[in-house]
Amino acid sequence: MIKKIDVADLKPKMFIHDINCPWINHPFLRNSFLIESAQDIEKIAAYGICQVYIDTTLGPDMPEAPTVHDINRQLDEHMQHLGRTLKRVPPPVSVEKERVKAKQVCREANRIVHNVLQDCRLGKQVELEQVEPVVSNIIDSIFRNPDAIVSLLRIKQADKYTFQHSVAVGTLLISFCRALDIDRKLIEQVGLGGLLHDIGKMQVPNNILNKPGKLTESEFEIMKNHVRYGCQVLEKTPGISPITLNVAAEHHECYNGSGYPLGLKGDEISLYGQMAAVVDVYDALTSTRVYHTGIEPTEVLRKLLEWSDHHFNLTLVHQFIRSIGIYPVGTLVRLESGYLAVVVEQHHENLLHPRVRVVFNARTRCYTPPADFDLSKPGCNDRITSFEVPAKCGVDPQRYL
Repeated sequence: MIKKIDVADLKPKMFIHDINCPWINHPFLRNSFLIESAQDIEKIAAYGICQVYIDTTLGPDMPEAPTVHDINRQLDEHMQHLGRTLKRVPPPVSVEKERVKAKQVCREANRIVHNVLQDCRLGKQVELEQVEPVVSNIIDSIFRNPDAIVSLLRIKQADKYTFQHSVAVGTLLISFCRALDIDRKLIEQVGLGGLLHDIGKMQVPNNILNKPGKLTESEFEIMKNHVRYGCQVLEKTPGISPITLNVAAEHHECYNGSGYPLGLKGDEISLYGQMAAVVDVYDALTSTRVYHTGIEPTEVLRKLLEWSDHHFNLTLVHQFIRSIGIYPVGTLVRLESGYLAVVVEQHHENLLHPRVRVVFNARTRCYTPPADFDLSKPGCNDRITSFEVPAKCGVDPQRYL
């Protein structure tokens, strides 16, 4: 049986089923392993991991600990509550109308950010004049309809991950700010910080930055220096704002003080640093890399809620979920009727009932002519029962957007 326990209750010979921490925050080669000594427990605690899942069939039990089913039921109830209560401001433009412009904005953003990061690797100074128009174009697209450009962000290529991740973090931060009704001038500074938050990685050796596998402990320590390197680069950049610097400096800080480089805790981390930490983990976990298969957005949102006990500000996680929805556009979902559908637009009064495009009959295992249904309409009796992993179903949601 899989159970969740505090790290303080771990004992040698227990078997960890899941380290229960974003893989980008620890150097363990595996998420599952046997605790062989007290030193193993100390090492886990040293990385700020507070709770883990154990497999009681492979090691000692802790009878009073909640099971994984208990935890998942609580998280599902939390998500359902958020879906019913969180409201979004209806966008002025439809997803379909904005998608063409959003693709152009995304392509241009990837090109410019790639060039800026490459220039930084060559020792050139960052020229904000190159990046600021990109930020402005992303903001314009987000203001017209945030779902159009956000739905494009999971499309990444392994050899271009660093700059595509930077564009994704900047875009998600802008959407997050918009949901919080932050002033546009401030959004510009936060978005710029998102686009440049990983610029310090250009000073990390290529064999570590592009390693096709998990980093060793020593490599992980070198990688962590990218935050300090980035701050050094940005502090020398004329016209950089303190808010932009905060995003770059604090995107790996954790709410419980276990993050890096400064180990800041709670409100010692700026609002924008706290937001960047949420967004950075979300995009990393939903992205596929050589050694990490991207996790579906809805599942990652559940994990963000779970980790808000320690790693994140819970209120901000709620607001981030509001900004992208319980089932973000592009999510493959299973309907009560037995059909699989792609979420194509959010319903802003109820995030549990988006507009979907039915594409596959899961009972007959046959594709169907695409048909749209607004699950929020009174006459629609269908509903979402779960999200699905596209690779397992053989359905590519991007084909239907």
